[in-house]
Amino acid sequence: MARTARVSSLLVDAEAAATPDGLGAAIVGEIAVGRLGVGDPLPSSRALAGDLGVARSLVVTTYDALAAAGIITVAAGSGAAVAVTADVAAASLGVGTAPQHQREPLQPRLVRPQRIPPARLRFNLSPGAPDVTLIREADWRQAWRAASQTVPDLDWYHPMQHPELEQALVTHLRRTRGIPVEQREVIIFPGVSAAIQAIVHALEPQRVAMEDPGYPLARIPLQQNVARVDLIPVDAGGLCVDALSAQDLAYVTPAHQFPLGGRLSAVRREQLLRWADREDAVIVEDDFDGEYRHDATPLGPLRSMSGGADRVAYIGTASKILTPHLRLAWAVVPGWMADAVRVAGGALRLDASRVASMALAQMISSGNLSRHLARAQRTYAARRRRLVDALHASLPHVEVLGVEAGIHVAVRWEDSSVSDVDAVEELAARGIVVAALSEYAVSHPVNGLLLGYAQLPETGAQAAVHEIADALKGVGLAPNS
Repeated sequence: MARTARVSSLLVDAEAAATPDGLGAAIVGEIAVGRLGVGDPLPSSRALAGDLGVARSLVVTTYDALAAAGIITVAAGSGAAVAVTADVAAASLGVGTAPQHQREPLQPRLVRPQRIPPARLRFNLSPGAPDVTLIREADWRQAWRAASQTVPDLDWYHPMQHPELEQALVTHLRRTRGIPVEQREVIIFPGVSAAIQAIVHALEPQRVAMEDPGYPLARIPLQQNVARVDLIPVDAGGLCVDALSAQDLAYVTPAHQFPLGGRLSAVRREQLLRWADREDAVIVEDDFDGEYRHDATPLGPLRSMSGGADRVAYIGTASKILTPHLRLAWAVVPGWMADAVRVAGGALRLDASRVASMALAQMISSGNLSRHLARAQRTYAARRRRLVDALHASLPHVEVLGVEAGIHVAVRWEDSSVSDVDAVEELAARGIVVAALSEYAVSHPVNGLLLGYAQLPETGAQAAVHEIADALKGVGLAPNS
C-alpha cells in the first residue's frame, strides 16, 4: 500500500516522492492546485522524511532546489514556507491552473435582505423588526436567571414538551387574545415556519390555499410538502375569501395581512369559517403581530370565534412582541389534531429551546411581558402616527395601507414601470433599509414598499420620508402615478 504524508493538511504520495525531482514536483503541484498558499509552512525536513520513509538528505536537497527556484523560502529557525501563487507554480510545471467553472448566480428564493454596514445605517425600516431596546434589561435578566436556575431532569425528556410555557400561554392567550385553550392544545416551536411544517406533515393536505402576495416563509414549507398550493388574491380587506374553492387547508393572516396590512372584516371571517365547514378544511391563522392594534375596532382571532376551536390552528410568535432571537413560536391546534402535530414536530426535529421557553414563561407569569406589550403599543402607535402623517404629506400620490394594526405599513403605486426593487436599492445607498412589495408576490403583481416603523424614532419620521420621496422621484415615480 502506498504511503502518504500530510503537508500542511495536504497529501503527498510517497512513491512519487522517492527522488528529489519527484518530491519537488509533488510539492509544486500542491501549490498549483491551491492546496498550499503563499506563506503556508512546509514540514521540517526531518518530519517529512520520517512521514515519507525517505532519507532526510533527499528532503533537504528538494527544499534547496525549490528555494533556488524561488518556489519556497527557507530560513534558519523558521523553516520552509511557500513563496509563490498557484499561477506561478503551475507555470513552472508547464501547465495551467485548473479552470474555474463559471455558474450563474443562484437567485434567492426568499426576499433579498438589504445588507447595510452599521456605520452607514440611518434608518432600519425592515418590516416586522421590533425595537428590542424597549425590553427592560432587568426583566430580561430576571427571566433568564430564573430559567438557568431550574436544572432539567436529564433522565426525563419528551420532545415538544414545554409545560411551563404551555401553561403560561393558556392564561396569556385567554387574557390578551380572548382564546380559550387547553394546555394540551398548545405546542411550542422554534418558529412559525416550523409550526406550519409540523401541521402540514400531520394533516397531509393535498391542496392548500395561501395569500398572494404573502409571507414567503410560510409559502416555502407549503410548496415543499403539499402537492398543490393555490395562491389567493388579497385586497385592502385581506384575503379574498370568495376565491377559495376545494382546498384542504388555508393559511391566512387576518389580523394584519402580510404584507399589504389589511384586516379581515367580521363578514369575511364568518365566510372563511363557513368555507372551512363546507370543505371540511383547516385554517392556519398566523397572528404574527396581532397584539398591536391602532385606532381600530377590536376583532378577535378566528380561533376565538364560534366554530374556530375545531377548525383553526392558531400560530403566535415571540419574534414581533419581543425579539426574533428567542426563536419561539406556538401553535394552538384543535384538540383532535394535537397529538398528531406534536408527534410530527418531534419526528421532524422541530423542538424549541427548553431554556428559552422557560425564560419566556417567566416573563409571562411575572407580568413583565404584559407591561412590555403596553409600553411597546404606546411607542409603536406614536411612531406609526408620525410616519403615516409624513407619508400623506410628502407622498399624496401613493396609497398607504395597513395603518390599523401591526408594526409596518405598505406604500403602493399603480405605475408598473416604476420598479420598487430599484427604489429599495436607491434607499439602501442612502442608508435606509426597506423591502419591495413585488418580492412578496408570485402570481398577483404588486408594486410598492414595505416600511416597518418599530425602530423608527418619532423625530426621524420626516427625514426618512423625505429620503423615500426623493428616491421614488429618482426612479421615475411622478406625482400623478
